[in-house]
Amino acid sequence: MRDQVTDPAGIGRLLDGLDLGIRNLVFVAKASTCEVWRADTAAGPVAVRVLAPHPGKTTEIDADVALRRQLLAAGDALVARPLADHRMRPGLAAAPHRPAWVIDHWIEGERTVAGSGDAVWHELGRLLAKLHAIPVAGHGRLRIDGNGLAGRRGDMAAGILDRFDDPWPFSGQPLAGHPLADAAPAAGAIASRLERLELAIRAASDAQPVIVHGDLNGANIRQADGRLCGLIDFADASVLAPAWDFALLRHFLGPRAVDRTLAGYTTDRARADRLAGDARLLALVVALHHLSRARTLGLPERRATALDRLHTGLDEIEAG
Repeated sequence: MRDQVTDPAGIGRLLDGLDLGIRNLVFVAKASTCEVWRADTAAGPVAVRVLAPHPGKTTEIDADVALRRQLLAAGDALVARPLADHRMRPGLAAAPHRPAWVIDHWIEGERTVAGSGDAVWHELGRLLAKLHAIPVAGHGRLRIDGNGLAGRRGDMAAGILDRFDDPWPFSGQPLAGHPLADAAPAAGAIASRLERLELAIRAASDAQPVIVHGDLNGANIRQADGRLCGLIDFADASVLAPAWDFALLRHFLGPRAVDRTLAGYTTDRARADRLAGDARLLALVVALHHLSRARTLGLPERRATALDRLHTGLDEIEAG
């Protein structure tokens, strides 16, 4: 029960209030934005997500639900189907200090790893193409806008700042003041290498914005028997250039995952190559974000991973 913040009795009362006939309630994880539980119910297995963001983390659970409903309405989308949420039943809550919640049909499967089969990546690419094709306005994290969705910021740089922490060069602050300066023995050399790429990084972010998933780590990409089961956790969905999704995928699962996902995303080879190149550059910004989050959350292993991604990313770009 490590990192659990809600009394299981509160989760039970929430499910009982929906007449779901709860059985076998299990605490699953404390993610960056939500606490996640699994329960067997009369409606089948469900995921109960209670909004409980980490320090400095903002999220919009209502936009997450609305986005998945929009994808499902379009047909053939491998995402978790919402069953109920706090806006439908405002009188129900797991705890007074945790009023926002959503209950989804459970997505089976295991986390995807770098060595997962091609079919998983191709299906992920097709799903991302559907997500990126949804019309949207604005920049940054999603919000509900009338009957639709929009980014809550007015320009590209503000949108990037809305999703990422200390995302040089879009933060307006020099690298000398970034957590990188305290994290790496050779921070000055790394900063010089990054600064030489500043114009290329800015150009990579300057594309027509789309709705990106915003957190393509292996735990959110569920697979079984060599196929994609579903894409979960849209809490970080934002309006950004499409290459940001591939930059995040690269950070978590490597460049080969990006190439195989792009094979399902588009048949236009030139477009795929552009997105892969932009993702290579933007992945450096993702690594800087994770350095900042590692300091905020006190996670030295996360810092070490982010530094490794910076070094290998810079080496690859300079070698090319």
